[in-house]
Amino acid sequence: MQERSITICYRPIEALKGKVHIVTSLLREAGYRVTQVSNQCLDLKGTDIVLMLTNANWYPKVCKQLKTMPAAERPFTVIWHAEPLPPPKSAGLPQPLLNLREIGKMLLRDRRATDVYTNFSRLRALNGDGIPDLLLITTPGRQEFLAEHGLASTFVPLGYHPAEDGYDMGLERDIEVLFLGALNIPRRKRLFRILRRSGIRLVAKGSWHDPDLWGEKRNRLLSRSKIFLNLQRYPGELPGMRLIMGMANRSLVISEPIYKPGRFIPGKHYVSAESDEMPKIIEYYLKHHGERERIATEGHNFVTRDLTLEKSISNILRLIAERIGNQ
Repeated sequence: MQERSITICYRPIEALKGKVHIVTSLLREAGYRVTQVSNQCLDLKGTDIVLMLTNANWYPKVCKQLKTMPAAERPFTVIWHAEPLPPPKSAGLPQPLLNLREIGKMLLRDRRATDVYTNFSRLRALNGDGIPDLLLITTPGRQEFLAEHGLASTFVPLGYHPAEDGYDMGLERDIEVLFLGALNIPRRKRLFRILRRSGIRLVAKGSWHDPDLWGEKRNRLLSRSKIFLNLQRYPGELPGMRLIMGMANRSLVISEPIYKPGRFIPGKHYVSAESDEMPKIIEYYLKHHGERERIATEGHNFVTRDLTLEKSISNILRLIAERIGNQ
């Protein structure tokens, strides 16, 4: 496999432009020839494998280029999809309602769109064109949804890496409750109001463009927090990266209920609470330092030892080798 050339499609946000993606770094360290691109057309001469990270909808030029090639001439194509999809029917969850911003992006076919319906539409359309050769999905619930619609996928979770997700810096934990993520989501705004009216001293921050919310500065925020909240964009969602970040920095993660949380175990690695119970649960763990530390440490040990990015990448390379070997 090390003789093969891999092209990684990665969409950097403004705050991280020019940065080499951690997946690119790990593959290069392992001896692979890796090219990193965003949304430009690919130079496919000598490219054996194309790996699209997070969401194929972000790379329309790449997708069009692959679609217009004869199937026999395409490089082996992998999508590691990590953005939300609708819940499976078996979850019993309501179908997500889009806000005006999401509807506008969907109607304009904005490649930055990440609503559940656009994400699924892109995967289904690509599947009709025989792309990808290997579809990887980061949560069991999303895998179940795709199976309901006849799309085969393989579950490979997101994984922890200190350069990407931080680590416990041993700082004084002077932030009681922290949330990081998009703040313009209507249901999140409603949950913020509920928490603050209940007396919870919540620090909520989120921006794709603010460099203070990325890298070491974000790490310091997390390492100062006693409790790190997961308030979902859509009920039941497993946002693996948010859980990993909180646990990596040894904050206690308190989350709304997650449908099929994978290897994360509620009560052991994190605390699960319905939104109307959350103020009471937060107050309990702020007062009971020992219990908070015990669960935070369990979560920390789990992501830093067992749920690592190196293991996920190793799994992906094994799956690619198996598929290429069977062709």
